[in-house]
Formats: sequence, C-alpha cells, structure tokens
Amino acid sequence: WNPKASKPVMDAVANKHIQLAEATGGKPIDSPIWKYFQWLITPHPLGGCRVGNTSADGVVDHKGEVFGYKNLYVIDGAIIPKALGLNPSRTIAALAERANAIWKAEA
Repeated sequence: WNPKASKPVMDAVANKHIQLAEATGGKPIDSPIWKYFQWLITPHPLGGCRVGNTSADGVVDHKGEVFGYKNLYVIDGAIIPKALGLNPSRTIAALAERANAIWKAEA
C-alpha cells in the first residue's frame, strides 16, 4: 500500500472534519497516526446512547434497558461514552455478559 495514493482522500476527510467541528463548536484534532506515520485505521463509532440514572440524564439504565420502553435493551458500542483507545469488542462483550448476569439474577 502506498500512502501517497491516499493522501488526497485523507486530506479531504481532514478538511471536512475541521469544517464540521467548527460548525458545531467542536475542536478538530488531527490523527497523529496519519499525520506522522501515514497509517490508516478504522475507528469504532461509540456513544450516542448514554447510560444514566433516569431518562433526564440518559437513554438506558445500568442494565441497558431503555427508559420508558420495558424489555427494550441497547447492549453495544452505543452505551460506551467515548473512544477507548483500542478495539472495543471485548468491552462490548463484557457489558453484554454483565447485563445478561443481571437479567438472570432478576428472573
């Protein structure tokens, strides 16, 4: 793989990231992995389904059950609030196992 061939695309992605961040009040951060090493990585989107104590501060409770929707559960990367710095598959699996243990204990 030749990183020079990907540079125009990566530069376009970085520029769009800056535009979106500025438009939403965010702070863009360049990927140091691309900037210094020209390595491509695949990020794992996380968050968007906050765990909380009530529907006022979250979407799901500590078991992953959606507030106001009995027996509707979210047990995936959406309940992890931010990037972990590594592949989140084991963390997601651990959360699923925890939720399963709680469900069994309550049954």
